[in-house]
Amino acid sequence: MRFQMRFLVFVSLLIFQFIQCSEKSNPADTIPSLSSLPNFKGEWTLEWENKIHQIQIDPEEKKVLFDGNEGLELDLDSVGIRIRAFDEESVKGYFLYSDIKPKSWIGTWENRVVRLIRRN
Repeated sequence: MRFQMRFLVFVSLLIFQFIQCSEKSNPADTIPSLSSLPNFKGEWTLEWENKIHQIQIDPEEKKVLFDGNEGLELDLDSVGIRIRAFDEESVKGYFLYSDIKPKSWIGTWENRVVRLIRRN
């Protein structure tokens, strides 16, 4: 009887630990549907290091063209977009959905605060 009780307690603790260690999804990683987000598709102008660059964002394809060149991709999360190079983990740009305005969008580019201007 004593062995059965200890065994039951051990199995219960083991199950409890397994449940506690299971990976839970982070709500910030949940991507909202594009239809619920402000429209950020299209051409934008970025002034960066005394030069003007053209950025074209396509959320459906998750692609970003920088001065007409490929090489950047778009990652969406629950609060904003990340722009990064295909072959890098570091983020080039980050823009919050809440900061988008009809003609401009404040965000960061390589750790500096910048503004995108909508070209349309």
